[in-house]
Amino acid sequence: MLHSGAVAQTSSTEAKWIEQADAHIQFAPQWRVLTFVGGEEGQNYHYDQWYAAAGIGYQFRQFSSLPHLRNIDPDKEYYLVVGVGYEHLDTTSSGKIENRVTLDATPGFNFPGDLLVRDRNYFEFRWINGKYSTTYRNRLTLEREFRLGAFRFTPYGSVEAFWDASSHSAEGSYNNPEHVWNQWWYTAGLQIPYQRWFMVQLYYRRENCSTCTPASWNAGGITVNFFLNTTQ
Repeated sequence: MLHSGAVAQTSSTEAKWIEQADAHIQFAPQWRVLTFVGGEEGQNYHYDQWYAAAGIGYQFRQFSSLPHLRNIDPDKEYYLVVGVGYEHLDTTSSGKIENRVTLDATPGFNFPGDLLVRDRNYFEFRWINGKYSTTYRNRLTLEREFRLGAFRFTPYGSVEAFWDASSHSAEGSYNNPEHVWNQWWYTAGLQIPYQRWFMVQLYYRRENCSTCTPASWNAGGITVNFFLNTTQ
């Protein structure tokens, strides 16, 4: 997450690097567990964070009407996925400790030409150093999978907006007296799967925040995904 100051604002842009590992476990038809662990490190700004999470999801109504390349991620084969989870974040550079209970609902639509559109609605019930706050996040993603012989890859782009439903910043200080759409993330990336069990995801993300210090980040990231299907 973005590093926020108490009151001071700045128009400077900082850079950071994000590393994450995900495990997707399909343990029953239409039921899956997702766990992940990761870290973020500022390149020119004193910012370090690690996080871990786990959640369970249910998948409603599998795609069947259109022929398409079957996605390595089972969630992307359904019209709707809902889930609940828990996250823990520790920002070591500022001493901020955050615990979250999360609820999410993601409708998906597979259009002709293998274009996949998904709209994630994500609610975070957050306790930041013991103070409660709530955030709603909406992320719209477009992607298309391609195949060159046996090689498969998926370029994608997304826009994510954050609505701060509390009067506290991410540091727990009172600097945002109104409920606002205060963050916008713009992401472009590439997913490269291997067989049915492994995928590497590379991306660039621009993060803008009207109530944070710094106000902007340029983030590069890599996520490794592992898929296990116990139903097969």
